[in-house]
Amino acid sequence: MNPCQNGGICENFPGNYTCHCPPADKEGIYYGGWNCTEVLHGCTDQQCQNNGICIPHLKNGQHGFSCICSPGYTGIHCETITTFSFQGNSFLLLKNPLTPKKDFFYNINLRFQTVQPTAFLFYRGEKKTFAKLELLNGYLHLSVQVNNQPQALLHISHNVSDGEWHSVEVTLARAVTLNLLDSSCVESCLNKTSAMIDNDHVMLAFQSTFLGGLPVGNISGNSLHNIYNIHSAPSFVGCLQDIEIDLNVITPEDVSPESSLSVGTGCTKKDWCETHPCQNRGRCTNLWLSYHCDCYRPYTGPSCATEYIPGRFGSEDSSGYAAFSFDVTQNENLNISMFVRTRKYSGLLLALRNSTYLYVRVYLEGGKLTMLALNSMKLLGKHSLNDGNFYLITLKIEPNKMELFQSSQYLGFISTPVLNIQSKDILYIGGLPDNKETDRNGRYFKGCIQDVRVNNQPLEFFPITNPLNSLINRTLINVTQGCTGDNLCKPNPCQNSGVCYSIWDDFTCTCPPNTAGKACEEVKWCELGPCPHEAQCQLVHQGFECLANAVFSGRSSAIFYRSNGKISRDLTNIVFGFRTRDTDVILLYAEKEPEFVTISIHNSKLLFQLQSGNSFYKLTLASSLPVSDGKWHQVMVSMVEPLSQFSRWHIDIDNKKDTATSTTAAGSLNFLREETDIYVDVCSSDPCMHEGICEDFYTSYHCVCPKGWTGTHCEVNIDECSSNPCIHGNCTDRITSYECSCEPGYTGVNCEEDIDNCRGHQCANGATCVDGINGYSCLCAGNFTGKFCRYRRLPYTVCGNEERNLTCFNYGNCTNLSGELTCVCLAGFAGERCEKDIDECSSDPCLNGGLCQNLLNKFHCLCDVNYAGDRCEIDVSDLSFFVSLLLWQNLFQLLSYLILRMDDDPAVEWGEQEDY
Repeated sequence: MNPCQNGGICENFPGNYTCHCPPADKEGIYYGGWNCTEVLHGCTDQQCQNNGICIPHLKNGQHGFSCICSPGYTGIHCETITTFSFQGNSFLLLKNPLTPKKDFFYNINLRFQTVQPTAFLFYRGEKKTFAKLELLNGYLHLSVQVNNQPQALLHISHNVSDGEWHSVEVTLARAVTLNLLDSSCVESCLNKTSAMIDNDHVMLAFQSTFLGGLPVGNISGNSLHNIYNIHSAPSFVGCLQDIEIDLNVITPEDVSPESSLSVGTGCTKKDWCETHPCQNRGRCTNLWLSYHCDCYRPYTGPSCATEYIPGRFGSEDSSGYAAFSFDVTQNENLNISMFVRTRKYSGLLLALRNSTYLYVRVYLEGGKLTMLALNSMKLLGKHSLNDGNFYLITLKIEPNKMELFQSSQYLGFISTPVLNIQSKDILYIGGLPDNKETDRNGRYFKGCIQDVRVNNQPLEFFPITNPLNSLINRTLINVTQGCTGDNLCKPNPCQNSGVCYSIWDDFTCTCPPNTAGKACEEVKWCELGPCPHEAQCQLVHQGFECLANAVFSGRSSAIFYRSNGKISRDLTNIVFGFRTRDTDVILLYAEKEPEFVTISIHNSKLLFQLQSGNSFYKLTLASSLPVSDGKWHQVMVSMVEPLSQFSRWHIDIDNKKDTATSTTAAGSLNFLREETDIYVDVCSSDPCMHEGICEDFYTSYHCVCPKGWTGTHCEVNIDECSSNPCIHGNCTDRITSYECSCEPGYTGVNCEEDIDNCRGHQCANGATCVDGINGYSCLCAGNFTGKFCRYRRLPYTVCGNEERNLTCFNYGNCTNLSGELTCVCLAGFAGERCEKDIDECSSDPCLNGGLCQNLLNKFHCLCDVNYAGDRCEIDVSDLSFFVSLLLWQNLFQLLSYLILRMDDDPAVEWGEQEDY
């Protein structure tokens, strides 16, 4: 049976056994004694400090304890600190007594914490014989020298400059051993080598150990040398703890002011990055005593707060460039990078020139990066960068190839002959000194370039960071500071009353309704509804036309048209379709003496007659076939030479089924472009207006007008206002009468009566009514204001003294400027004391009969239903058009149809927009 109780493990020996008692059970009780039956009480009255773990034991019948201390502490109760803080330029010297050793064994064991990639850890020995442990680029390096002869050089390739605790052990015995005791180190954490070391030399030299650094002795030249005149890594900044030298733990008792400098107990570490000192997304690195910011381009400075000043090229379309002469090592690889911003499709970005020729060029072609070298193929990028955003471009030049990058995207490379880059070669940015040479290489660049670097050396257009950079040989021609774009709204490129807004090197237009395009140049004509009811709108070049069917049934039906006066091009043809059984009828007639045009059917044949231009001769064309057969016929009458001032005319019926060409010449139809009515069906469609009676003379007609009307078609109203009957007003002509619109303050049929506007006034609070023009005003009493003195005045301010002061009403600001008291009024108020509410309607800003409402510092227009806009300036009803259309029917109730189209250039006028 197992004699060991409470989980003890029995180990047999010849004639005996031993019980190995387990650690504490689940209830934290330790057992000891021969058979693990005795409860151990050594930790009952004892407590280990600083998170130390107490382990009880039983020896010779006596209960006792021992403490397992946390890192950084030692002692019976873990009460002694073993951590030391080194703040830079510090050292700690430890002396070991000279004691002869039978065995050759020297050992240093310590823990350290730092963020320094290169630092001094310890130096044991003297000038000729020593063991030195350093950090080089984050790795541990151990070097051993005996009597000026190197014996060992070991390192461990594991980064230990990460601000975490790391344990290292160095042992000199039959072998030199460097051991990194980290759980984070998985492999290659132990490095050792055999060495033949004379114990006598080492025993004498290893009495002194320097931790953290070597004390500085004398100065030789420009270099600081330590006390042994040995170059070493920079002094250690960080913390060391649990230092054991030959198994002896180092505590503060071993440190004296004479043997140390700037060494403290404990570990003082501040997180300098906690307050996020790096601006503009800079990455912060804690350096123990300070911090370091890795800045994103184009920012620089200790806190990434400084931005490299961009260079503006091509401002107001000027031609400019920058040139830098820089020193490079011959055959050195070049890395040129910069930020670029543009909206142009072409432009030279950079070029390299030696004393003979340009050998590298990077430019924009079609908005894409393009690279070209001497005697090589051209490399074209895939993506455009002319969208107005900044892009980082990088050019890498190696002896036999060049690589191009756009941001982080690799665009490709080109193979080149061996490029012999020499000192004093010139880097051109944005252009070249010669205009023609620049045009051959992509033209002058327009945009911004920022943060130019050659092999990570900034080439600043306007130096702000490094004074030495100002010594670089630079030339700037028409390059300005900053990245302000041109104001492209200055000539107002927006058409059709669009509102222009300037953006960087570009513009955008806010277009009125039914317009589109970058510059509002596209008018959606048909969406404006210009055609009559049941007519179909059809777009043509720069305008529209209206297509419709019409049925004419005798004298009661008629159509006439008049141009909107905006036709600009020549009218050289008439196209229409019709069907009828009438053998004698006028289809179309228009006259502007002495010019006229007539299209008719005479003896069943189509007849075209025209007198135009300066000619007094009438041109006549007739069809050879009858057209009064009730079938559809398509007709086109046109000038043979439409670009000439005079030309013969040609008639084509039913797609060349029946044609004829005149022998004489006549002018165009331009007399129809303005103030000419075009009548369809002439007398059969009753062209006389206002119930006038039409007298048909076959080739023409005459209108007998009723009372009050005159003109060829009774279209002119006789002016009853010609005698000026309105005394104080404007006369409006009516039919056989007139109407007076009186001036403000007058009334009566002829505006002969003066109006008392104060009769029935609404002035309140004791105000006095003052008669005015077409209205009245209220002179308010006391502290009242408003149009009718119904509101108390807004708060006021007072300045001055008892002898001289000033009160400013309606939130006016009372100021004393050079001894003069003045009221500075809010917008919307005026007067010496800001007592007057400015009437924004006094200038009659509302057009076309709009009603103006006076508001505070602004007005509002209530528009008639036919007008719109902030000032009722947009006419939404008068969308004039010009379409020639003829459909008629004979007296025997036969359907007829005529389509007449004349090409036109309609336009839409938009009211001016103002800001209030």
